[in-house]
Parts: sequence; structure tokens; C-alpha cells
Amino acid sequence: MSVDQEIIRFFNFLGSLVCHQRPERTLIVGGNHLPVCARDTGAFIGLFLGYALVLFLRKKKAKGPPNLYLSLLMMLSLWIDSFGQLFQFWTSTNDVRLITGLLFGVVLATWLIYAFSLSPLRGKIPFMKSLQPEIAVLDDEDSWFDGKALFVGIACSSILFAAIRSVVGSDFALFYWMLSFPIALGIVLHFFVLPLLLLIAALRKLFFRGSRKK
Repeated sequence: MSVDQEIIRFFNFLGSLVCHQRPERTLIVGGNHLPVCARDTGAFIGLFLGYALVLFLRKKKAKGPPNLYLSLLMMLSLWIDSFGQLFQFWTSTNDVRLITGLLFGVVLATWLIYAFSLSPLRGKIPFMKSLQPEIAVLDDEDSWFDGKALFVGIACSSILFAAIRSVVGSDFALFYWMLSFPIALGIVLHFFVLPLLLLIAALRKLFFRGSRKK
């Protein structure tokens, strides 16, 4: 078996840990099924898009959470489509799954970063530390990631959706790797590295608290 095939098998194994991988709901790119379904593909790639948007569009001095109304709208698109299909009100399509996943991933990234800013573990997560607001106050009206920034997120998600949709069914292997690497990285980062960092940070906090009492 070639190295490429071994890597694909590994990516599929990672995907199997977090996704049902049903073939009819999974995009085929570069002659291979992606590691996760269309909705999860959108979500993992959307997370990285969200982090990139936070890097450039966040209001560094603002304290309030991401715009609540647009956040709910972007998340609800996924929840409505998922539950509508679950209860057999309609049958979704991979296009709908992909775009709702992208929108969900973008807004989830902003709320993950902001949520950690409110916790005792603020500043303890390396890749989030530089993106967090200086001070986070839930009831502050000055949004750290405002409606305009989220509208940019919607626009970028739409562009990315069109780009991904254009390579579905392509036999060009590079497109598979361009999508599969961030998916695999997203799985490892959010399901393994991030929980481990949280555990280490929590244990360190408990250890130092115990040491001070002594």
C-alpha cells in the first residue's frame, strides 16, 4: 500500500471518531471520499475560517460577546436543517449540509475564543491567547466580534462553499489533500489537543492553589 493510501486510511480513521461517514452524505474529491460528511467538512473548515476572521476583524478593545442575533441565525441554519431531516420533515442535500456547516463553524470559532476569555483558563490556551479580548464582559454592548464582521464571515463562507462545490467530483488529487488536511487537523486540535491543554491548565491551577494554601 502506498504512503498516500496509508495517509488516507489514517484520515478516514480520524474522521470515524467524530462522524458517521455515510457515503451518500460525504463529498468525493480527488477520487476519494473526504474524512467526514459534508456538514462536518463545512464545520471543520469553517472553524479555521472563523479563527482567521477573528485575527483580522475582532475589535481588540471591545469587551462584549460576538453579535448574538447573527450568531443565532448562523447556528440555527444548521440546527433547523439537521433536526428537520432527523424528524423526516424533509431530506437535506450535501450542498445545504456544506453551507450550514461552514456558517456554524465560523460562528463557533468566535464563541469558543470568547468563552475561554470568560473562564479561569483565560490566556492558558496557546493558539487562542493572542485572539482573546483583553477583557470579556457578557453584558457589554460593544461587541468584540460585531455584526459587520459576522456578515464578512457569511460572505467568506459563501465564497468558500462555491470553491469547494466546484471541486466535488474532480479527479485532481491535490484538491483532496487541500480539504482533508485542515479537516484532520481540526479533529486533532479540537478533540484531542484542546481538551488536553484544558486538562493540563486546570491541573496546574489546582496544583498552584494547593501549594499556596500550604
